[in-house]
Amino acid sequence: MTTSTFPALTARFKIAWIIILTSAALATISYLVMIFVDKGAAFFTPYTAFNLYGFLVLLIPFRRGQKWAWWSTWILPTSMALTGLYIPEFAPYYFGGAAVFAVGLLLTIKDFFSTNR
Repeated sequence: MTTSTFPALTARFKIAWIIILTSAALATISYLVMIFVDKGAAFFTPYTAFNLYGFLVLLIPFRRGQKWAWWSTWILPTSMALTGLYIPEFAPYYFGGAAVFAVGLLLTIKDFFSTNR
C-alpha cells in the first residue's frame, strides 16, 4: 500500500490545516463537555464522534495529502451547517463554524488536486 505525501507543504496549506485541525479539536472538546453539562448525551454524542473522527483524519492522512481524507473531512462543515438549520437559535455559530471549515478545506484544494504533485 502506498501513501501519497506532499513533496513540500505550502504555507497556505499549513495555515489552513492548523485552522481546521484546531477547529475540529475545539468542537470535539466542546461537544464532549456538553454531554456531561447539558444532559444532552443523545444529541451531543454523534457530534463528538463526527468531530473526533474529523480531527484524527486531519491529524494524519490529511496532512500526508491523501485525497480521500480531503473528501471525507467535508463531513465536518456539512454536519455543522445542517445543525444550524435544525437549531435556528444557534445557527450563526454553526454556520460560522461550517464556514471556517469550508474555507480551510478550500484553501487546501490546490495542494491536493494540483497536477504538479
